[in-house]
Amino acid sequence: MIDIHSHVLPETDDGSHSLEESIEMCRLSAADGVQTIVATPHAHDGLHTTHAPDTLRSRLEQLNSKLGGKPRVVIGCELRFTHDVFKHICIDRSAPTINDGPYVLVEFPHMVVPPGSERPLFELLNQNIKPIIAHPERNQQLMSDPQRFYELVEIGVLGQLDTGSLTGQFGKQVRQTAEILLENGLVHFLASDCHNTRNRLPGLSKAMSLAAELVGEEYAQAMTLENPAAVLEGNPIPFRPEGTPPRKKRRWLF
Repeated sequence: MIDIHSHVLPETDDGSHSLEESIEMCRLSAADGVQTIVATPHAHDGLHTTHAPDTLRSRLEQLNSKLGGKPRVVIGCELRFTHDVFKHICIDRSAPTINDGPYVLVEFPHMVVPPGSERPLFELLNQNIKPIIAHPERNQQLMSDPQRFYELVEIGVLGQLDTGSLTGQFGKQVRQTAEILLENGLVHFLASDCHNTRNRLPGLSKAMSLAAELVGEEYAQAMTLENPAAVLEGNPIPFRPEGTPPRKKRRWLF
């Protein structure tokens, strides 16, 4: 498996607090069957320091030297969405893309999808940069109106689900939204979003099994292997279900 969302770089954001914790996180992930991890520290979120890409690469090299390739860790970031995302990625290059390829992990603010989000996302797509939206199921607006995410997927945006959303770690409302997005083919990746060795653990296998119960083995495996592998190689994802607009149901009214 391949984990495209993690906070394993030591002393970088709200993730790992030390090199020792980073090593333990990576070893737990490898024991769960993960071969490659994308380190995605927060960038331009107004809460954490946005480190220069060279600083991130130095910490990445230090971590990889201790792991011996089990697992391999590659560069990325979790870029907070603003109308400057194009600038951060394509002009000042302060937000590294995943493995320096054409995909980037983007996080919406917790409460809303900012008005006019389509325009900067279109700008990225027009430059062959493909935005992957991190954990849309945890966004308050998308929890109440998941059809809004369908509209974004229709323009070419991709979706990444957190493992804790399926296991119930973030509560019933988030789990129900995760299931709605999955059942309507609006999710393309499953990732751990791991932060530590205490309550935000690495590992994909448990959530992958839960996803398989909902949408089948082929879809679940694609989210944890084939699609992430294509991202690392800079290729189009091979498994992209035809998304459908979520039908309004009473369970939307959490």
